[in-house]
Amino acid sequence: MKKKPGLKVRAVCERVADAIRFRWRTPSTRCCLQGHAQMSVPVPSDRSSSHVRHLVFLAAVMIAMYLCMRTLRFTHHGLNVAFASLFLSVPLFGIRPALRLRRWPKILALVLLTPLLAISIPRLLMMATNDIPDAIGHVQLSRELGSLQQGQYSVHLAWEETAGGAVGPHGVSLEQRRSILPGLYIVKSVDYFEGASEGSLSWVGPNTVSLYIPLAGYDQDQKDLRRVYSLKPWLYF
Repeated sequence: MKKKPGLKVRAVCERVADAIRFRWRTPSTRCCLQGHAQMSVPVPSDRSSSHVRHLVFLAAVMIAMYLCMRTLRFTHHGLNVAFASLFLSVPLFGIRPALRLRRWPKILALVLLTPLLAISIPRLLMMATNDIPDAIGHVQLSRELGSLQQGQYSVHLAWEETAGGAVGPHGVSLEQRRSILPGLYIVKSVDYFEGASEGSLSWVGPNTVSLYIPLAGYDQDQKDLRRVYSLKPWLYF
């Protein structure tokens, strides 16, 4: 039995229509599936990780600068003031990356950052009003009471006061120094006497120094002060 020509034409038209529908539906379906997959898979935040790295870098810089302030000094007082100001400014650079973190990392970063800011900002204001003007005006804030030289290091006894008035330490400090570069030396604080204003040093043996502070130069003791210190050639070893 032969099929009618009309049925053949109809079947061909249906096949062509199905092919066209399949061709147009396939890209859209693929795009929908890809979009759904992208929405379902979490994408890590590169910005958040970069902010964390920024904060870690600032913390490492602050620790390194603190260690340098404890062990190194410039011979020029203005450079010491500038370095201390830069050290106190480091927490300010952490405010912006801390605020750009997500909720809980942001809270943790701000909890750690707030005490640093509470210390550094008032200290910066004090330096801006006292230390920096005194450094520019070459105000004498220390007076050498005695120094001794042995080998590659020296021992210094000096009276020191804080810039800006009565707030801060005012007394006699005993330091051991060793030069490492022109204008830069390692320093070790041996002792400090709050309220003292006079004193003298003398050698009593190899790497051994004697300190004497008279009664008139030390208002917090009722007798003359004498002490002996054993020193190390490289200050710390």
